[in-house]
Amino acid sequence: MQPSQARFVTVCQQLLALGVVLALLTPAAGVISLDVVPRPPVGSALGDPQVSMAAYVRAASVPSRVPTDAVDPEVKEYPLTAPAGARVAPGKLAAARSVIRPRGGSEITSRPLPVTGYGAVGVTWRHGERYADDAISFQVRTRDENGWSAWTGIEYHDDHGPDPDSPEGRHARPGTEPVVVGDVDEVQVRVDSELAAPSDLKLAVIEPGQARRTARELPAIDTDALDGDDGVVTDDGTGDGTGDGTGEETGDGTEDALDLSAAQFTPKPKIYSRAQWGADERMRDKPSLHYYEVHAGFVHHTVNANNYTRAQVPGIIRSIYAYHVKSRGWSDIGYNFLVDRFGRIWEGRYGGVDRPVVGAHTLGYNDNAFAMSAIGNFELRKPTRAMLEAYGALFAWKLSLHGVKAGSMKQWVTKRYFKAINGHRDAASTACPGRYLYAKIPTIRELAVQAQRGWSGRELESNLAGTRQPDLLVRRASDGQAFILPIKDKNGTYKVGSPIATGIDLTGISIVLNAGDWDRNGYSDIIIRNPGNGALYLKRGLGKGKFAAWQKLATGFRGVRLLAAVGDMTGDGWPDLMGQPKGGAMRIYPGKGVDGVRASYVAHRAIDAFRHIPIGRWNGDGAPDSLFRKNGTLMMFPGNGPGGLMDGRKLNINMKPYDWTVGISDVGLTGHSDVVVRKRGTGQLWLLPGSTKGFGTKVLIGRGMKKYDMAAT
Repeated sequence: MQPSQARFVTVCQQLLALGVVLALLTPAAGVISLDVVPRPPVGSALGDPQVSMAAYVRAASVPSRVPTDAVDPEVKEYPLTAPAGARVAPGKLAAARSVIRPRGGSEITSRPLPVTGYGAVGVTWRHGERYADDAISFQVRTRDENGWSAWTGIEYHDDHGPDPDSPEGRHARPGTEPVVVGDVDEVQVRVDSELAAPSDLKLAVIEPGQARRTARELPAIDTDALDGDDGVVTDDGTGDGTGDGTGEETGDGTEDALDLSAAQFTPKPKIYSRAQWGADERMRDKPSLHYYEVHAGFVHHTVNANNYTRAQVPGIIRSIYAYHVKSRGWSDIGYNFLVDRFGRIWEGRYGGVDRPVVGAHTLGYNDNAFAMSAIGNFELRKPTRAMLEAYGALFAWKLSLHGVKAGSMKQWVTKRYFKAINGHRDAASTACPGRYLYAKIPTIRELAVQAQRGWSGRELESNLAGTRQPDLLVRRASDGQAFILPIKDKNGTYKVGSPIATGIDLTGISIVLNAGDWDRNGYSDIIIRNPGNGALYLKRGLGKGKFAAWQKLATGFRGVRLLAAVGDMTGDGWPDLMGQPKGGAMRIYPGKGVDGVRASYVAHRAIDAFRHIPIGRWNGDGAPDSLFRKNGTLMMFPGNGPGGLMDGRKLNINMKPYDWTVGISDVGLTGHSDVVVRKRGTGQLWLLPGSTKGFGTKVLIGRGMKKYDMAAT
């Protein structure tokens, strides 16, 4: 089966599956997003009918009433103790009663305080004063028309927040989780400490505010077509990159193995944007936005009432946002995502839902993980099916972007190993995300596993002739003509076959990229850079060495060094480019097929090298990786999906004897990309079989290559 045939079969299978879903969901066909309904795998551990995403699909396809303008929440803070070293008259404090125990410790009870709107409360204290979870406790009670409620606990954990050595954490105030108390008249809190009460103890009462205008809308962020208008930060100058080590912003040998269809990617969820919960962007600290790497995800809960309505959710999120920023001193809401009991996913921390935005959720592990928090208290109530399916859909997609398998049981996160999907309690001594939600993490994991579509679209592609093995594109020195050099398998021995003329003149061209299936039509394509104006031009492959006419693809690439076609780095099904503008950092240029590229963003700090060699999924995860050559040294930089590149490591090989270094897709069909090199002065072409540890024994695959002066990268 040829690659194009395999892709055709795959597409037909996908269309058939969608047809079945469409038939089942015909009444809502106009609004249902079919790309979030994964087909369960055979033999799923959850059983076949129960593994559908039907509940989540309904949640994503029904419009919700949301604000259409920013809403300004109000936070009123009432002092319960004096600031350190200060003397404050009792009448100036909100505490009506303070009891000091003979053997140390204290109990403080606030006076009744008014609540406006669907309110929330939380308690914070002076930065730098740390209390263990069991050394201090908090309770709250509320009054409505039926009188005072019973006292109930407020959750506090000293490991929920920004990392203490981060700019965000250096001034953050310790505190409880925010508790949504709802439509009540008054609230009281009680603080019971085994030690002296914290200094500058404050009770925050949050009014979420009322939207002036609302509308019924579907989720605004369509992750199937992310760009700068969909909440994605392309480059706002607030950070210096991802995965750069600074911490300031990381085959079975059958013909079916040739199916490299870029159209195979994990189903994409629909997400309600920050604007749709009324986020006031003036409130957050914009310079604090930074990125790093995603190796795993954490499940949290917000510890508030479970009986909220659909219309109350935007206000609940605004309350959490206001408490985190105004009372805790964080730069933004702590969670990357939130999900309500109806199965709706909401964008949390600003910075782009597909980017590795560092949040404030799991102390010590924020740099290498993301978190979605379930709105509700799941120590008391079981999560809904729609909520679990939303977790499965979001975690499958988000992890796939960063090359992480949802079922992975061993992911390195900052300082220890975790599973790819975890509860907050797996990282700390906490009840979060509640016993009932924590018990469902295996279900979330299974839903995410079945939703992930694998990594075939993210492999390095280099097949211009449409044969079983990959090939090279070279330029003849005498006349600038381009030829395809197919690599042929003769009884397990690999040799370069006869050159195939393409009719393409590359005279004067210095940058030629073997772009993979850039337009997703089933055939590999070529991109060149015009040496005069720096524009990129695409020549679409038509199969068997045939190509369409050149078409202009993008402008503004003059001076971009180390330019390479790196495969589907962003995980959206389209191959991407990566390059380093003069004097700048390494950047990702997300591809969008024949429509060019989207706005770029930083992928890594500047890399000192003279050649960029894309290598596909070199290290075994799902994200494409890159090799960089400097003189005789070859460095491997692991990919982190949309986050770009993590720090590199030197490979144990001397490259000085070689003048060509070309990454190539899996020659031996072993499931791993390879490298082709040309030995200086001899014209010999050698295959360096790749492995996760480096290279195997080199194999001579061709001679007489002196007549060519360039090989496409």
